[in-house]
Amino acid sequence: MTRKLDMCLVRHCAPTLAGLKAGNLFCLDLCEGVVLCDILAHWNQVLNPKGVLARVIAERHGRYFIYVYRNNALQNLGNCCEVRDFLKGFGYMGFDVDSLLNFFQKRMTHSVCFPHEVGVFLGYPLQDVKDFIAYGGKNYKLIGCWKVYNDVPNCMHIFEVYKKCRKIFNERFEQGDSLTNLTVAC
Repeated sequence: MTRKLDMCLVRHCAPTLAGLKAGNLFCLDLCEGVVLCDILAHWNQVLNPKGVLARVIAERHGRYFIYVYRNNALQNLGNCCEVRDFLKGFGYMGFDVDSLLNFFQKRMTHSVCFPHEVGVFLGYPLQDVKDFIAYGGKNYKLIGCWKVYNDVPNCMHIFEVYKKCRKIFNERFEQGDSLTNLTVAC
């Protein structure tokens, strides 16, 4: 069962495991007999030495939203004045990693849909996150991992890099590589 859950993590989080992205968010439906705290403990035991952490960010109807992130990348976002100013508009007051995640978790728990600032936590370009909000998700120039409103050529390149990363990581995992071997240390 652990290998199957690890495969799920690799499939959804390869760009973060590779150090290309601040974080990934995915939904996990648990099978009977699977204990979430055991899964997270296993993942964190493997990932934390490489600077990657996993935590539950929300639960809805028995489905768990798992956020896998690079601690240093998230701290860098919290240190960015433009990101801070943006997040203050949603009520964020602390900008260390724990404060950011605790408030984000609160927002995820109390939101009917994903709070708009989720893009910041996933490492999307801030201006694209702002424009998504301003245009209500419409008038984008490209859609891929996110809706792109600016710098289409660069975003196309990023999407291609993420796609290749997922392909390579999934192939290597299927060939027997472990999470430890796949995860790049920061």
